[in-house]
Amino acid sequence: MPVRRADVIDAAMGLLDESGLDQLTTRRIADRLGVRAGAIYWHVKDKDELLAELADRIVAACLDAVPVPGAEAPAGSSAESRAEAALGPAVRLTAAAHAVRAAMLAHPDGAALVAGHAVPGPHSLVLADRLCGLAHEAGLPLPLAAVAGDALLSYVTGFVLQEQRRESSGPRPAPDLSPDRLPHLAAALAEGLPDEDTAFAAGVDLLVTAVAARAR
Repeated sequence: MPVRRADVIDAAMGLLDESGLDQLTTRRIADRLGVRAGAIYWHVKDKDELLAELADRIVAACLDAVPVPGAEAPAGSSAESRAEAALGPAVRLTAAAHAVRAAMLAHPDGAALVAGHAVPGPHSLVLADRLCGLAHEAGLPLPLAAVAGDALLSYVTGFVLQEQRRESSGPRPAPDLSPDRLPHLAAALAEGLPDEDTAFAAGVDLLVTAVAARAR
């Protein structure tokens, strides 16, 4: 059976999930598909195009959980669907941020893939449009809403990028936070730093609160 472009992307995603980005090579993809390495390039121009496809597929996985600006629950929909449609834009922006994080965390180096491509794919553009629309619904003018959406996406990507790098590198020695040299960081550590889920949620809340305040 001939190998299709979708088969190449599927094989690459499988290898990514098994071994991470550093071990993802066209030769390994070809071996998994039972073809010569050169056959891969009938379907993707180069490895960068392949990685861009993977990044866009990761983003695509979150879109069902990202609210659509202006969407209303259709007649006859469930009470849960109507409640979701009635949520305010700040709550919907928060839900979008958590959905994007979950999609990135579902794959090793997911955030690195998404962050590594300056030219966004079609699903990434849909995500950017929705974030812009949600910020606009919160009361920001469209140009500023686009900035707000990009800021939120940048925060999510950067946060997950650090999460996944810590996971892949393993435990590291704690830095020397001398109270004399770094009084605020030392005091924060002494009080107890939040876990990653709590820290992420707090950061999203700060950004969304700023959007709501700026829109007044």
